[in-house]
Amino acid sequence: MRALSLPGCACRGAFQFAVVAKLIEAGERFDLVAGASSGSICAATTVAGLAQRGPDFARSLADNPIFSPRYLRREKSPFGMGQILRETLRRNLPEELLHDTEAELLVATTHAKRYAVGFGPVRAGEPHAESLVVHSNRTRKEMHEVILASCFIPVLYAGVTRIDGEIHLDGAIADNTLLDALAARGATEITVVTPFPRGAVARTMFSPEAPLAARPGVRLRVIHPREPLAIGRFDLSRERLEQALTAPFEEQVIDPPSPPTAPPGPVSRGVSGRAEARPDRERTG
Repeated sequence: MRALSLPGCACRGAFQFAVVAKLIEAGERFDLVAGASSGSICAATTVAGLAQRGPDFARSLADNPIFSPRYLRREKSPFGMGQILRETLRRNLPEELLHDTEAELLVATTHAKRYAVGFGPVRAGEPHAESLVVHSNRTRKEMHEVILASCFIPVLYAGVTRIDGEIHLDGAIADNTLLDALAARGATEITVVTPFPRGAVARTMFSPEAPLAARPGVRLRVIHPREPLAIGRFDLSRERLEQALTAPFEEQVIDPPSPPTAPPGPVSRGVSGRAEARPDRERTG
């Protein structure tokens, strides 16, 4: 089973839109498409069959101010990321296209209360399974609501996001890659698209970017830019967006580790004094 993982990376997600458009144009198809935070937007665009238009979606955001007094009336906050995202989804990604799709869409959110309760025992940068919620478009009908929650960072987004009455936060806080969730669903080949050079990936919002480790039973393909991108995390500069959309990229493959070899059987001494390997005796009750 083939899967696509799109980690959150804020405005650097423009690189993901460009790469996925090229993959789909080349005929690649995925059974599962997963996204956290900004990666959920590209993931939703992909399963909706709109991957070829993804780069234009990114370009439509160019030069939008993230901080402006104009957002105060509607957002009750000078930060406009929530309004920008809602309008982008409404214009470009109709809700009806996110259901009955060929590929299953998985979107991560972080359950705020569970994260707050369990934060202490978790090592910094480690995925937080207890607070991770993985939403599937096979069972969830309001995917716009889920995507908004997956991208929600307090302060940058006004108000709070609720799903089924509970507050949810940016999915990258709990798990930015959903590699465990994809493997649990049977994925044996996972393509990860990251905007960081040398294939570095942040496993959570609070993790440093680092190369992915080999995973048992899963072949990883990591696609990354050849050179560092100039675009920043919250940067909608038209020039830097275009650079991210046209950046050359390369890939690396991380094969699963080889299974451990079986230890040799017990050794006993024969009459001649030479070492002889004997098969384990079958025990009977």
